[in-house]
Amino acid sequence: MKKYSLYIAGLFLLTTLNACEEQLVEEPYDQLSPSNILNNEVGLESLLISAYGYMQVHRFGLIQWHYLEEGPSDLFFESGGGQARDAAFIQDFTFNSEHPWIGGVYDGRWNAIRDVNLFLDNVEAVNYSQADKDERIAEARFIRAFSYYLLTKWFGEVPLTLSSTPELYPAKAPASEMNQFIESELRAAADGLPSVQVEANRITKGAALGILTKFFLNTKQWQKCIDAADELIGLGVYDLYPDYEAMFAPENEVNSEFIFVMPQTRDASGMGTEWLSLSLPPAYPIDGPNFAAQFRYYDAFVNSFAPEDNRRNLILTSYVRNDGQLVQLLGNDNSRSFKFLDPNRIGADQENDFPMVRYADILLSKAEAINELQGPNQESIDLINLVRARAGENMEILQLANFDQSSLRDHILQERAWEFYSETKRRSDLLRHGKFIEKALERGKDAKPYNVLYPIPQGEINANENLVQNDGY
Repeated sequence: MKKYSLYIAGLFLLTTLNACEEQLVEEPYDQLSPSNILNNEVGLESLLISAYGYMQVHRFGLIQWHYLEEGPSDLFFESGGGQARDAAFIQDFTFNSEHPWIGGVYDGRWNAIRDVNLFLDNVEAVNYSQADKDERIAEARFIRAFSYYLLTKWFGEVPLTLSSTPELYPAKAPASEMNQFIESELRAAADGLPSVQVEANRITKGAALGILTKFFLNTKQWQKCIDAADELIGLGVYDLYPDYEAMFAPENEVNSEFIFVMPQTRDASGMGTEWLSLSLPPAYPIDGPNFAAQFRYYDAFVNSFAPEDNRRNLILTSYVRNDGQLVQLLGNDNSRSFKFLDPNRIGADQENDFPMVRYADILLSKAEAINELQGPNQESIDLINLVRARAGENMEILQLANFDQSSLRDHILQERAWEFYSETKRRSDLLRHGKFIEKALERGKDAKPYNVLYPIPQGEINANENLVQNDGY
């Protein structure tokens, strides 16, 4: 009754005011409206920033990516807390088209694509300087291409929408058409972007070339992968950061190795990574929240590191609780990744930028592509050894004579696990090597061949009569 009484009172007040004088109309000069957002530089810049916002995930958005990429892998699992039920569906390969996290990552990519299409449909009529206009167009094309790259990695064929007034019921684009589009858009973005941006976290030429390298790698276009990697290396902007353990700390996050990152901050609520809150074991002696949901790493993975490999030092295998009790995590599939540690976090928000592409990834991607084209060769071995040497001064140096093509392929896959754990790469690596389902079955999971793709969210299927669900779902 209160709701309706308030509504009636409001109508009475409005009628009384209208009877006395004309209704006040205030013209805002500090706000954007639908009538002016698309015809000036300020409005379009806001739209592009919105596209960036959908692309640059934080907090649970970033954690969803991690679940989808590493949850069904041989490295990681989560249990405990309210997230355990949804996590179990991903980890046990029992997910379906109504899983909320699958819908979350799908929707976010399309929101970014929508904003970019609206931007590109209106940018030519706006009075940017030509240099600024060209650069902003290149940024927008990167955001759209990167969004489609992620969609195809997770869902396979999806509609290709390039207009702000799309078809009402778009059908899926063939993989060949989508791959051609992603390649051409990333190429155009790389050609139009500077190697270094004045403003932090804007897309650079290196970011575009980095994602292009990864796109060619994951679609097994080996020579193009090598060429894109060489072009990025040739920029002379990037190098391996000398200290693996320190590289991920907030104070070192602007470094020569991070090519493309998801920026995080502790200074705005909900805009940092919450990695630590999900990785801390019970009663760990550190300030800040410790969630009931717990990220854990399998013993088989932790034990696979060589003793001299410093990359393992960022994995917590035992600790002393607040009450002085020693807790052994290794041996119970319970080790924790402390790769993203921020002792100055505010609440659950951490400052650690999350790397999507690192220079080490480019070196190992090139090594893999060369091996696929030529078999074992000294260049591939040298590239791998560059990464391994950074991991510890006593690390074994690989010798060409010890490998054939198959064994070097297997070693590269393992090297990538040691180098990139916790960085949302393992599912893609296992898929590329044809071992995703195989390794799941070895862990006792009831994985089916069609689980190489996630299902299109059911809401999208219901809303689009031309959208066909992925096989098996």
